[in-house]
Amino acid sequence: MLTQSVRRLFAGLVVSYILMVFLISGQAAADERGSIGLYLFQLYDDQQANHRGPLAVMHVVDDSPAAKAGINCSDFVVEVNGVAVPGRDISDIINKDIHGPVGGTVRLTVARFDGSRSEITLVRAPYPAHLNQASDPFVYRVPGTWTTDPRYVFPLPWWAKIPYQGFEDVFFAPNFDQTDSPEYHSYLFFWWLEGAHMLNAEQLQADMVAYFRGIAEQRGGTYKFTPDLSKVSATYREDSGTSPRLGGAPARGFNGTVTIWDTHGKLINLNSEVLISQCGTPDHTAFFFGMSLEPPDGEMWKQLDAIRDTFHCAR
Repeated sequence: MLTQSVRRLFAGLVVSYILMVFLISGQAAADERGSIGLYLFQLYDDQQANHRGPLAVMHVVDDSPAAKAGINCSDFVVEVNGVAVPGRDISDIINKDIHGPVGGTVRLTVARFDGSRSEITLVRAPYPAHLNQASDPFVYRVPGTWTTDPRYVFPLPWWAKIPYQGFEDVFFAPNFDQTDSPEYHSYLFFWWLEGAHMLNAEQLQADMVAYFRGIAEQRGGTYKFTPDLSKVSATYREDSGTSPRLGGAPARGFNGTVTIWDTHGKLINLNSEVLISQCGTPDHTAFFFGMSLEPPDGEMWKQLDAIRDTFHCAR
């Protein structure tokens, strides 16, 4: 039965942190990670030594396993696979119990405001792919196991003096935050800029230094370290030996490295690939940026380049 203390916790709502359970992939491989379709956050519980309480359901994704099972917003998850949630950290629950391969099962005990409880078994489904906004003149597709931030409109929060108008879409590899993973700090972003901006290597380097110095300052403030901005650097060379294309149109291609501060206050060196195309019109310029610690012949780059190649300048 849902206790009065939990009801008060929900009313007071002290959030430990938010963690998305439903991220987003296309076709399911045998070992592909699946989703149950919930956004959850963990409540504070003063009866637990670590203050970790039950999980509150913030959103249920349409047509997901959770939606089909009748789970609703404001329900509480109090047990997962028969183990009580209070006292456990949400990240441990997500990584050990909720995340898993497509077709696997997750057994939830769900408590509701009326005092009832239900034990519900869900079968993980494939994550749907990330698709860009239907109003965009271009299209791309990113596997749903990658995470994303909301679209950033220029000027960017970390680069107020950016000399362009447009927006950025950014996507992070599934294990972006795991320092022991080959996917650590692997990500990509698209820029869509107003006007013609076919940068050369020198201008690209200057822009990337300004961009990552801004991110270093932002990360330093968030994660409590003081980055030496003079150590942020970027080196690019134009690929003049081929005829690169982006979105079906001729492009300028660059390869290089950037030295940046990660979220742990450490300097890391990322390999970087950049493609720039006007998409056949002087009105806009499209950019693709791929970033990874992996060498250019590493497996991560196969994924990055596959995503890059889904970009098309026109619908």
